[in-house]
Amino acid sequence: MLVLVLLLALGAGGFFLGRSAPDAPGPGVAAPMAPTPVPVAEVAPRAQVVEVVGEVERARGEAWMELRVGDSLAPDESVRTGPGARVELQVGDEASRLSIPERSEVRVGELTRARHTLRLERGRIDVDYRESQERVLRVQSQGGAVAETREARFTMIRRGTTVAVVTRGGAVDLSSAGTSIQVGAGQQGIVFDGARPVGPEPIPLDVLLKVARAPTANTLCLSLSGKVRVGTEVWVEDEPAEVSADGSFRADVPQAPGRTRVKVFAREPGGATREVSLTCRFRTPAGPPAESVKFHWHEAP
Repeated sequence: MLVLVLLLALGAGGFFLGRSAPDAPGPGVAAPMAPTPVPVAEVAPRAQVVEVVGEVERARGEAWMELRVGDSLAPDESVRTGPGARVELQVGDEASRLSIPERSEVRVGELTRARHTLRLERGRIDVDYRESQERVLRVQSQGGAVAETREARFTMIRRGTTVAVVTRGGAVDLSSAGTSIQVGAGQQGIVFDGARPVGPEPIPLDVLLKVARAPTANTLCLSLSGKVRVGTEVWVEDEPAEVSADGSFRADVPQAPGRTRVKVFAREPGGATREVSLTCRFRTPAGPPAESVKFHWHEAP
């Protein structure tokens, strides 16, 4: 009886030992494989909306809709601003910002970790772009003009066929027609109608705005012509005036109820502005002398 109990105990012990220490795989039997990690898809950066002032819209294709804080813009989407409006975008990281002021339109292009591409369709874009490894910002415009930088604070303007780049910090490479110039801090470069860039040259310390009033027809409040420094933007009664490659412009302002004066507003690429007000229907046989306004450039906030 004692022998039987010992045999049963040894059998039970062998069972538990076998459970706690399984045999190693025999010859020719593969060991179990660890699960293969699932690769995490890289999330492409987007242009994030952080501030909206006034009427700002977004579109992909032809349909435009309201743009709100917190929205993000994907490649091939566009954003445009109305009169008096502005939108602030964050691209890639919290440090890099783009500001699009009134009457401007920008299309989002390629957005990757290595390259951020935008297209300035019209108006103006103010950029504060911070360096991050080998990342590059490219802002394209009409006629093949391209502004490229790894780190800079600059403004790019497109009015008509003229493109201007003004740099306040860092450096921007401005390219067109197979030629590139570097626009450093305190400098500006200009491209006329897709030609080679002009410059770089120092940002002007003053701007000369000349406006001459001419005799008008009975349907007009005022007919005027003027001249500004090349690259300066001009608005007549809040409507953009086309400025030619030599800086000249003209405008006919129709009569309107209550309109007795005409406002002419000029802004040079560096951000300085000036406004003059002219009386409607100003006539003299010999024609009036030009009005000249000179003001000092200062860095825009």
